[in-house]
Amino acid sequence: MELFKVFGISLRIHPTFFLFLAIYGVLGLAAQALLIFALVLGHELSHLLTARAYGFRVVGLELFPFGGAAYCDDLFEGRKIEESIMALAGPAFNIVLVFAAQGLRWQGIWTGDFADDFVRYNLWLAVFNLFPVLPLDGGRIMRALWADAFGFVRTTKFLAWAGKGLGVLLTLYGIFLLSKGQFSEGPLTFIILGGFFWLAGSKEISAAHITFLRQLTHKKEELLKKGLMRSKWLTVQPNTPLVRIVEEFTPDRYTLISLTKEGMDLEKILTETDVLEGMLREGIRFPVGKLDKKIS
Repeated sequence: MELFKVFGISLRIHPTFFLFLAIYGVLGLAAQALLIFALVLGHELSHLLTARAYGFRVVGLELFPFGGAAYCDDLFEGRKIEESIMALAGPAFNIVLVFAAQGLRWQGIWTGDFADDFVRYNLWLAVFNLFPVLPLDGGRIMRALWADAFGFVRTTKFLAWAGKGLGVLLTLYGIFLLSKGQFSEGPLTFIILGGFFWLAGSKEISAAHITFLRQLTHKKEELLKKGLMRSKWLTVQPNTPLVRIVEEFTPDRYTLISLTKEGMDLEKILTETDVLEGMLREGIRFPVGKLDKKIS
């Protein structure tokens, strides 16, 4: 559901955010709900403006209760520097507001419950979003740092499943608090967050392969355009499935594959394009050694 545009960016709100706002409204916390909405929006716009500064074309933003998802024409996922700095921009926005508001409180310029809520919510958004799981900012930083070593798809799936696990723990904790008779925004927030993590983690997992294939296509275009790109080497045995090799590919390096003989001597060098085209033609479980015979 598109509501309006901010800086030319289409803004959508996920249904879980409406549920969150409704619950807070019923509990008489409408002002706090609107404050959180404004802080989350500012948090996400910080990500997007940083993306624009890098030259990425941002077209849309979807807001969740305590975060959001950006939609870009360009690919930034898995890029070590770009994705890390873009992910840090959101928590940095909240930390700046914490120091500014806290300074006003220390000077006695801004006091009262709303000032307390402002500092607490900003601090909570900053710290919580740095948890190293997807879809949080900390998870995106970890993916950017780990993708080169473990592959984009494997890293995404691991961090997304960690996020789903965190969602289960949050939901169980919320249910536990409700069982103790604590019907307040706290337990309900934990339950909503748990559902959000489960849904968002599932979305990250299902989109990982699609994003990865888009990255490979984009990387080939970038290589042809620039004429050069950093590379990495993999040494594989003939019986290695193509999918196992593709999972090692990363967004910002072109991979060269050394195919070995039984005695571990070098038999042939394959390119990333050879492997990808072979996987699309022969299937993900096709042994790389047989692929070598087909392209000789």
